[in-house]
Amino acid sequence: MARTAKHKLPDENAPALTAQNTNVSFGAFKALDGVDLKVERGEMVALIGASGSGKSTLLRTIDGLQQADPGSGRLEVFGRKLQRDGRLAKGLRYRRRDIGFIFQSFNLVGRLNLFTNVLIGCLGRIPTWRGIFGAFPDEDKVRAMAALERVGVAEFAGRRTSKLSGGQKQRAAIARALVQRARMVLADEPIASLDPVSARKVMELLQELNDRDGLTVVVSLHQVDYAMRYCQRVVALKAGKIIFDGPAKGLDRKTLIKIYGEEYEDAFWTAEAV
Repeated sequence: MARTAKHKLPDENAPALTAQNTNVSFGAFKALDGVDLKVERGEMVALIGASGSGKSTLLRTIDGLQQADPGSGRLEVFGRKLQRDGRLAKGLRYRRRDIGFIFQSFNLVGRLNLFTNVLIGCLGRIPTWRGIFGAFPDEDKVRAMAALERVGVAEFAGRRTSKLSGGQKQRAAIARALVQRARMVLADEPIASLDPVSARKVMELLQELNDRDGLTVVVSLHQVDYAMRYCQRVVALKAGKIIFDGPAKGLDRKTLIKIYGEEYEDAFWTAEAV
């Protein structure tokens, strides 16, 4: 009861994400420059842009993994403050429980089996001592197996994660977000290192989380054709600034050249999944 009173609950009427005047600098380099972004609940949004445009930095800042510059505006998720004026909110661990993060590098523990890696998703919702001793509640174990079944890798539950393929690892990361009971999923180039067939499967799973579960999904992609195929809205960054925010069908040749330059066709994944 004390914890519920101490930590503000999500606002059911608030947008999934509100970012105002978000700035992030690394020395003299400005990775994010005055970014304003609002994402409503249930949207599936693609972030696109060339390498170094600020996509990954934006996702990490939304999740509180990266601190914004002093003087930046507010950043809220489901109406709860995560950052303001370049300061992280108190109780950030509890506020991040609603955000599932899927990394390009999977962020799984290779020496642990797949089942345990997925169970790690519930750590933010159980007492610390349970996590330390691996005493996961039975309901979370059931949830973990159901999540592995759903993403199609349950048969590898007992296998060390280091022995799995990239596609299997990324599906496990999605299962971990399900066990976490995330309400929004941030995916940082989740298909960058995958073959076209695995990439398509991962994008279909993210789309299913959005369509079937109503989760808000923000996914950064290098492949423009995948962004246009799976996401209704596209946000493009260049040099840390948002230069396009609109429907995917609005990405015409002129806009793509503005985002990527004359070599914009390199942003398309030409290999077809078979």
